[in-house]
Amino acid sequence: MIDLEQRLREAYDAQHLPDAVRARTLAAIDEARHADAHAWGKARQARAARRRPRRQFVALAACLLLVLAAFGAYSVYRIPSAYVDIDVNPSIELTVNPLGIVIAAEPLNDDGRVVLDEVALVNRPYASAIGALMGSALFGPYIQEEAFVDINVVSDSDRLGDELVAQSDAALAATACGHRCQRADAALRSEAVAAGMGVGRYRAACELIELDPSYTLEDCSTMTMRQLRDHIDACHNNEDSDTNDEESAGQSNGRGHGKGHGNGHRHRQG
Repeated sequence: MIDLEQRLREAYDAQHLPDAVRARTLAAIDEARHADAHAWGKARQARAARRRPRRQFVALAACLLLVLAAFGAYSVYRIPSAYVDIDVNPSIELTVNPLGIVIAAEPLNDDGRVVLDEVALVNRPYASAIGALMGSALFGPYIQEEAFVDINVVSDSDRLGDELVAQSDAALAATACGHRCQRADAALRSEAVAAGMGVGRYRAACELIELDPSYTLEDCSTMTMRQLRDHIDACHNNEDSDTNDEESAGQSNGRGHGKGHGNGHRHRQG
């Protein structure tokens, strides 16, 4: 078998193609190679063309996702999650988002408008905003030793609500005035808004009117929180005084009856 294969090879090598046939053959091979290269190039371009829209789509989708993410973050940023009513004589309401940042500041009376015209509180964390308010030159005169500041926090989030109360308390602890920081519910805030007051002022006004119906909401709207608290305390003191007088009168009457019975009893013994 090996000898036969050798002979075949030798016979093949001995063959010579004519030059014309060889030239046509080489030309056909080159043409076929160029055609194949051209076809491959077109196929590659087609694949690239198919990939290009895909890449463009991916890039567009990525941009869209970034826009949606930014819009979503902005939407969350603008969501009101808590309302903080600060009542002294100026009354203002701060709106706080879920991140604890003040996104709006509204005056609830003329004094509040004057303060907010000079003190920038929006787009600041609440702790920073309340600190800036307490440290401002315009608000300073309202938080002297004789003053009383009432802060009410309305929020469906217990975590955020408690945080804002604690931050308010910490800011006021550094002042000389009396103060109270507490949670309030949305229903009370709605009533206060309808009355054109902050929650603290409205709450105090309702308490005073209940104790002394001669007062009106209009009367209370012009008072400072210290004046409202003083009137409330005075009403409670009057109630305590009246109760003590009644108890004293009752004890006096009781002692009189006791003596009468005693005298009568002794008289019967005599």
